[in-house]
Amino acid sequence: MLKDMQEVKVGCQTRRVYVRLFAWNLHAPTHMEWTADGRLLVVERTTGKVKDATKGGDMEEAKPFAWGLEGPASLCSLSDGRILITEFWGGRIRDITNGGGARACEVVAEGLRAPYSLIYDQRRAKLAVTVSSLRSRSEVLIDPLTGEQTPLVNDIPLVPPHGFEGINPPASWKEFSKEFDPFLAAGCNDWKKVNRVPDLPYSSLLTVADYLVGVPDQGGPFSFTELLEEHCLASGLGFTGGMIDSPTNPEITYITQPTQNSVIAVNVRDRGDYRFEPPLVTGLPLVSCVRLSQDGEQMFACSIVGGVIWLIEGFSANA
Repeated sequence: MLKDMQEVKVGCQTRRVYVRLFAWNLHAPTHMEWTADGRLLVVERTTGKVKDATKGGDMEEAKPFAWGLEGPASLCSLSDGRILITEFWGGRIRDITNGGGARACEVVAEGLRAPYSLIYDQRRAKLAVTVSSLRSRSEVLIDPLTGEQTPLVNDIPLVPPHGFEGINPPASWKEFSKEFDPFLAAGCNDWKKVNRVPDLPYSSLLTVADYLVGVPDQGGPFSFTELLEEHCLASGLGFTGGMIDSPTNPEITYITQPTQNSVIAVNVRDRGDYRFEPPLVTGLPLVSCVRLSQDGEQMFACSIVGGVIWLIEGFSANA
């Protein structure tokens, strides 16, 4: 039974949004992803596990799908069924398609510095992952066949993610230089998603703090300043987290706002300022990632500090 109802006013209309707990007793869930065969996998950053949350419920004693990962961060489900994951503390990307212990899983790329957000760039036919330098981040393309790495977006600013302190304990950074600040590189600074609007000339969309920008499908490498000046699709978003587009309307992208405890809908065509736009749902402490059911009617959102996944209905913003 739905336990919570919110009324969101949009213009002269009121939308009723229903929220209930779907899964609980997770440990620092940072990311979720649907697999090609219909499973909802969720990452536990601090335990090094990936769990199958498809059926929801109490996840404390749930057998992990994969384990032994070093700071698992972002999942990427490929169309051929493969499941890849970044290890934020381990500096690598692994193939966890068959689950099990991490040591038995193939390493797709390694030697990466704090890899986080990961997608498959369909227009370039390469993986795209964000990595860190001392005081900035960058997006790197990786050829999945050869492992060759090429820069795509440089000088992505690092914004301290207040509220996420302790997610990356200092002990997890022993392999990095002491001057590498784990707080600034906490990972939830930038997220990206594949662009699925056919006529928009972008291979992917990238959120950094207050902005949503498009990454052109031709050329590069780009500087973040260049993208912000020429390809800004939305502003006024506050500190942003994970995002996903609507399966029924790819022009609508749902973006989490962790420090505002909310999820907002953005139209990628309107290049709007969203400071005064009401969120779809609020009251979700440090909501980090959002995913949708195949029909777009159910939203799943996880909290990195609450250790829960919420199921949200009635939010539809097919604007």
